[in-house]
Amino acid sequence: MIVCIMINRSTELEWLTSHLSRAERQLLVLYGRRRVGKTTLVTTALEELNSDSVYFLCDERGSNHNARRFAAQCADAFDDVTPDVDDFAEAFRYLTARVDGRCVVALDEFSYLVDEDDTIPSVFQTIVDDVLAGTDISLVLLGSSISMMEDGVLSYESPLYGRRTGQWELAPLSFADVRAFFPDDDLETQIQLYSVLGGVPAYLEQFDPERTLFENVERAVLSKGEFLFEEPEFLLRQELREPATYMAILEAIAGGATRVTEIANEIGKDASSLSRYLQNLTQLAILEREHPVTDPDSRGVYRLTDDFLRFWFRYVAPNRGTLEQGHTAPVREAIAETLPIHTSRTFETVCQQAAQTSGFPVACSRVGRWWYGGEEIDVVGINRDANQLVLGECKWTSSLVGREVFDDLTALESEVRWQGDDREVSYALFSRSGFTEDLRAVVADRSDSHLYGLDELSDLFDCTS
Repeated sequence: MIVCIMINRSTELEWLTSHLSRAERQLLVLYGRRRVGKTTLVTTALEELNSDSVYFLCDERGSNHNARRFAAQCADAFDDVTPDVDDFAEAFRYLTARVDGRCVVALDEFSYLVDEDDTIPSVFQTIVDDVLAGTDISLVLLGSSISMMEDGVLSYESPLYGRRTGQWELAPLSFADVRAFFPDDDLETQIQLYSVLGGVPAYLEQFDPERTLFENVERAVLSKGEFLFEEPEFLLRQELREPATYMAILEAIAGGATRVTEIANEIGKDASSLSRYLQNLTQLAILEREHPVTDPDSRGVYRLTDDFLRFWFRYVAPNRGTLEQGHTAPVREAIAETLPIHTSRTFETVCQQAAQTSGFPVACSRVGRWWYGGEEIDVVGINRDANQLVLGECKWTSSLVGREVFDDLTALESEVRWQGDDREVSYALFSRSGFTEDLRAVVADRSDSHLYGLDELSDLFDCTS
């Protein structure tokens, strides 16, 4: 397993340390889905700062219990007798009496407090406005429940609204960042690894770079008792009631059901009953509603935001009985046979990210997919200011991409409704295995068309390093 303190979070770390180094006391909000690296980011920042600090992990046992634990932890840091406190206001009054100078308090899983006690935002408004007034004590509030942090801390209705001095939603790592976890592998293997593990640091750390991809999959994902074997189920049980229903929904989506009616048919439920489940999964950043990039107001389809969850629900969830008995070999063989199909979807994501790198010939402000009726384009980038449109196709196949793929792509240009005829259109083809000489000859005569094999893709991502 990789032992990794911080990989490719330099922008986030600089934001956090620069705010906490300012003369004015801070109230910062850092939130994002579980395992994304919030705790590592904050503890690393606290180590870099030359000031006193307290890191406290909240639990689900209520605000009064957490306030007493917090006060006890502060007392232990000051080598003091634990004070008798009943709430967080009293705990912070104790802290202000003991701290002389700059101090940073990081409250991890603050969303637990908000979830258990809806008065917590008001309590912390009092702490920020009154208890900490005149001190150099800064607060960092961390949370994994994105909706709870947005509603309870960041929203206009929250008592804490207007008090924060900065906020950051910590997202999973992009493919360009994930490559740093496996620097000795070639781009093809890195894309396959990304299709299995996604961009969550805690998942990436489970693979041993000295082992092959399938050795790692069998050892770290398919083997009972390993962290990744039960992680998605653990995640759902910790966050949601009725985990079995959520598991069924995610397995259906991983299997290709992306519309509400398709999901409902797959799991045997009425489509009208799924709204609450889909909304909760979206708020946890497990699902997202994907829209054609040129038509963000359309109804869209559902997709898993995380490639590891997509992999797990595609291969582990349907085979739990076999894997529980320790029979990993047949599942590993099934994965080996179908992994190219699974990875092809990830390859589209990788190519969409490549279209947003500085080396790409068109500066795209938005990139995604396009579809209408039965037609689909894998990569569509738009630059609204310059009226530029990029259409791209991705092929994760073992054969060379030929001219017919390019002809099919250009033929779809008129179907993409965006900016009418007042636009500049260019084309990009992305291929795992390269291109035929016939296609290269055609593209060589066109300034609006570009070919990206794995070497050219690697160059694009190297530009962002």
